[in-house]
Amino acid sequence: MAVRSVATTNTLETFRTTFNSLASTDIGDVATLTTTATSIVGGINELVGSVAGGFTLRDSTSTVQTIEGGATLNVAGTSNQTTAVVSATDTLTIGLASTVSGLTSIGATTITDGTASLNTGALTGITNITGTGTLNMTTDVQVNGVSVSSKAFAIAQAVALG
Repeated sequence: MAVRSVATTNTLETFRTTFNSLASTDIGDVATLTTTATSIVGGINELVGSVAGGFTLRDSTSTVQTIEGGATLNVAGTSNQTTAVVSATDTLTIGLASTVSGLTSIGATTITDGTASLNTGALTGITNITGTGTLNMTTDVQVNGVSVSSKAFAIAQAVALG
């Protein structure tokens, strides 16, 4: 913005045109404000109140956090569970990590990796089960459609069959 000045030797017409340039060119037309204000000062005050006031976040439990104007909102993922990535323009992407650990329960009817799945208590599509410890089954265990007896029953069977 150029400095506007009127010398004491200028005419009233020079003062008038200089003053009108100040209002129309340097400050701008009040009619073009996009706020409800009716003056430049009012418009600036609305803008300051809007920006300085910040914004409020609310989570699913209705916990509220105000982010003050000029502050930075930090979005953090959880190790081995969620990811949070910010990118241009004004984008926040929240995702599930490709490997999830530390969960204590999953509420889903089917869990699958694309090959094997756990669906309502039945494991299907399993090629190998590897592990240590004891596998406890409360009903029949089958291999290729043939029932496999328990160790105690196998001993009794061997004794009975000689």
